[in-house]
Amino acid sequence: AVALANIRASAGLEAKVIERTQQLEQRASELAVINSIQQGMAEEVSFQGIVDLVGDRLRQVFDTGNVLIIWWDATAGYAHYLYAYQRGVRVSIAPTRPNLDGPMIKAFMANRPVVANNRAEMTAQGLSTVPGTEPSLSTAQMPFFAGDRFLGTIVLDNHERENAYGEAEVRLLSTVAASMGMALQNARHFDETQRLLRETERRAAKLAVINSIQQGMA
Repeated sequence: AVALANIRASAGLEAKVIERTQQLEQRASELAVINSIQQGMAEEVSFQGIVDLVGDRLRQVFDTGNVLIIWWDATAGYAHYLYAYQRGVRVSIAPTRPNLDGPMIKAFMANRPVVANNRAEMTAQGLSTVPGTEPSLSTAQMPFFAGDRFLGTIVLDNHERENAYGEAEVRLLSTVAASMGMALQNARHFDETQRLLRETERRAAKLAVINSIQQGMA
């Protein structure tokens, strides 16, 4: 009896060690992905460049051809699709106006992910198929912020199977979204600064021409 009890205890301990090892390996893989994305964002300064980098890396990591990165225009109330892939093909999607009183937007504004692993869950959460895309069987949607300001969402869709997204996928998306929000905000400020600088240079050039003409006429 003692020998059998020891065998069972040993088998249970071995199973726990294997499970823990698998968890650590999965976490190490997630951290490697996150580090790769964060390094890429640190090296990229353009707004769209960061969007494309994150979208491309997520398609590789999750081995999916269905990724959306959406930018929220709070003033106009529109969602703009900066990055959209469906079944491995980049597509163009017109801006949409989501229901601000729906459960999806309320979850995003509260910085909560929206995960639905079958069509019934999607219906219950008020999710609908975006025009220009196909209905999915599973979806994981993660908001990203800059400080307290909601900027947009990252969306993963799966058209092949239900229950595609669990705790590990949501955790990885959450970390990527947290890094991307501030990077996009900084890139947007950089792009705006560059635009203003170019506009100032153009105005200065025009004024120099006008001044030259006026001096000549004088």
